[in-house]
Amino acid sequence: MVQRTHHAFSPIYFLVTAVLLSCCACTRAELVSKADAYDEAIWDSNNKQILLNAVRASQRAPMSFVGFGDVLASPSFSGSASITFNLLPSGLSNYSLNPNVSYAGGFSQFTINNLNHEAFASAMQKPIKEELLQHFLRLNWPKEMVNLLLVHSIEMTKAEFEQLKRMVRNKCDTDGHSRTLEICGQLHEDEDLYEQCRAKEPETAGSHLTILNSARELCSMNKFQYTMRMFRLLDVEKFPGRRRSPEGILYYLGELIAAQNYSPQPYAPMTFVETGGKRRLVKLFVVERGVSANAAVQVSFNGESFYIPRPQLGSVEEERSLQVLDLVSQAIVMATSKDSLPKTNSVSLVSVR
Repeated sequence: MVQRTHHAFSPIYFLVTAVLLSCCACTRAELVSKADAYDEAIWDSNNKQILLNAVRASQRAPMSFVGFGDVLASPSFSGSASITFNLLPSGLSNYSLNPNVSYAGGFSQFTINNLNHEAFASAMQKPIKEELLQHFLRLNWPKEMVNLLLVHSIEMTKAEFEQLKRMVRNKCDTDGHSRTLEICGQLHEDEDLYEQCRAKEPETAGSHLTILNSARELCSMNKFQYTMRMFRLLDVEKFPGRRRSPEGILYYLGELIAAQNYSPQPYAPMTFVETGGKRRLVKLFVVERGVSANAAVQVSFNGESFYIPRPQLGSVEEERSLQVLDLVSQAIVMATSKDSLPKTNSVSLVSVR
């Protein structure tokens, strides 16, 4: 007599396996979803921290920093199934499967580090290295924007400054290249404003000239940009001057905010960049007061709101506000080594469920 073997548990086995695998898939999907959410939250928080400190700097208030630390991920699942079945000589008659599966996944905790300590503050106050400035130029970041943000001042003698102007005039008079014509056209406007400003505020006595890169007033910003653009026309990338510290970069952003919101003669700081196949002026860093549904980044300080409007993406007049935030964020990270970050021995854990 031949015995027949009935694989009565095969359907049940596959059903339980499917349930458990589906839970695994749910956990993985949840991890991916929360990883994306965490990435977006860190991006938003980082932009807000830069903007908030720039607003503080614009009001000469103390800045403060936090570091977003590690994430604790704890995905888990468990499953069980209670089974009833009846067997008849003819084979499997009926069965029932009552699966009981539970799972939990995603991020449950993350750490926030206080960066307001001596090591980090010391790193924030040191001038950035020339290699960092050249790093951004090699990556083809807009040259003027890089130098506005990272260069503190240009130092030269008055005789060298006059020689620089003569070399520029000669190139503008003899070179008909489109690049030369575009930069020279802007330099003519810069020189007119420079002479007007110098008539109001004569230069100090002495043979030495220090051209500060300040944006609180139009005349001070014009003098630096005029000098910088002359060097640019002559393809001189390394200016004879000093570089900013990461903290100084944030103070400069504060000056840009003050120029638009607190200056007796408010103005919109502009930068000369290549866009749409031509070199033209576009807004450098736009920050407005109030609340807007069109805000790319929004912060509040002392009961007042400030925001960066969403740039006109794709337009030849696209503001460079978010690009400025990106450069500043990278510069701060690259200028402050990991050793400057606090060692977290005892931290408070913040639930993010």
